Amino acid sequence: MKRPRAFQEFRNLRVLPSGYQVSVTRGKMEFSKHFAGHSTKSLQAAMRYRDQLRRELPDKRKNIIPRRLLAALNLKRPTVGVFRHPKRCMYQVTYRGRDGRLRTRTFSWTDREAEIDAYVAAVKFRKQCLAR
Repeated sequence: MKRPRAFQEFRNLRVLPSGYQVSVTRGKMEFSKHFAGHSTKSLQAAMRYRDQLRRELPDKRKNIIPRRLLAALNLKRPTVGVFRHPKRCMYQVTYRGRDGRLRTRTFSWTDREAEIDAYVAAVKFRKQCLAR
């Protein structure tokens, strides 16, 4: 059997020379556990522990995109790189300008219907920035 490469990353799961390590961070606190060996049994135990932690711990995002908004746009998950600021009534997209500097652009809303339009505009802008 071929030995796995050291420090190969999965989602919250690392392959170490001694086995598998589960590591989840929430609020600057790290929850981790090591599972010895490279057998399928230890991998399954590590994956079960990781899934249990992710169910029990709160979501890492503080300002979650509302489900009603995702349902209106037929999206299963929020778009990566678009952030919601509910107190300021805006969505924010961070991108690199043509000069290489980090810049942000905001899309504000006033009511519930305008929030959908602001999110659509932010997602469209994010896709344009990635296409460049």
